[in-house]
Amino acid sequence: MEPVIRKRETEQQLRERIEDALVRDVGVSPTMAQPFINSVLRCFAGEQPYFPASPRDYPVLQIRAALENGIPVKQVMRDYDVSRSKLHQLFPGGLPRRVREKA
Repeated sequence: MEPVIRKRETEQQLRERIEDALVRDVGVSPTMAQPFINSVLRCFAGEQPYFPASPRDYPVLQIRAALENGIPVKQVMRDYDVSRSKLHQLFPGGLPRRVREKA
């Protein structure tokens, strides 16, 4: 998954993004969204606020199963778009090892 890099947006582009979010997430009409958009833009006029990204949920059970099935760590990292350091955060006791079936 490639990171989204946005060039500096025009005010109109920013208005459209906020409107789309309000319509989608809150369920207001585009007309009802306008006063909120105006308020937000006035509040942050002239600033470049930083809004952290939403926390990401990782499919820990699926990642564990992949590692236990012998999928190489590098392949798991690619398949689940996760770094090696994030894998170690998800499994603080050590990465799950391949489970060997008894013969």
